[in-house]
Amino acid sequence: MSRREQANEEFLAGLKNRTSRAIQQYFFSHGVCVGRSDVRKAMALPEHEQTFASLAPSFAQVNESISLLTDIGSLSLPSKEKTMRAVYEIEGRLRERGGCVEGLERALARIEMARNSIRAEPKLWPYTFWGVLCLLAAYFVWPSALVGVMLLGAGFNRHSSYKKRKAEADRALSEANDMFEAVAALELTPRLRLLEQ
Repeated sequence: MSRREQANEEFLAGLKNRTSRAIQQYFFSHGVCVGRSDVRKAMALPEHEQTFASLAPSFAQVNESISLLTDIGSLSLPSKEKTMRAVYEIEGRLRERGGCVEGLERALARIEMARNSIRAEPKLWPYTFWGVLCLLAAYFVWPSALVGVMLLGAGFNRHSSYKKRKAEADRALSEANDMFEAVAALELTPRLRLLEQ
């Protein structure tokens, strides 16, 4: 890939990211949980329709540039400048008309962090199998009873540790969900689906 092609790819990615980020931040500030796949539905909500209708020319300019970059892979410098002005217009207007809801993005981040902290349940059968086997072998060689007890103890320890960590993760997830519920006015995109996007 040439330098020019790479620059155009970066410009395209920047356009998509900046516009979608501005839209998402706008909706988050109004307490609307929305992902990229549901943005069109959110823009059509009666209370927000006018805001996006007034930005139609700017969105048209950005979409035209995205189409050109996708189809032919390049854009003239004047077109890039015009497109960037449209992006600034979108970002500025959406920031001006933002709502007063705070904490929706933070709540989503906490939900994701809590979900990621939940670990898979440990496999305990090897501890049980070898522990019991060693205890049975104690009938012939008594020191193996000590090994069996240690193995069963280690398995129990792992299980207890897992239960404790899971309870903490569940509590953190519950608190994060409560935080989300307190600030979200509308969950257009389900929170878990949004986190997977």
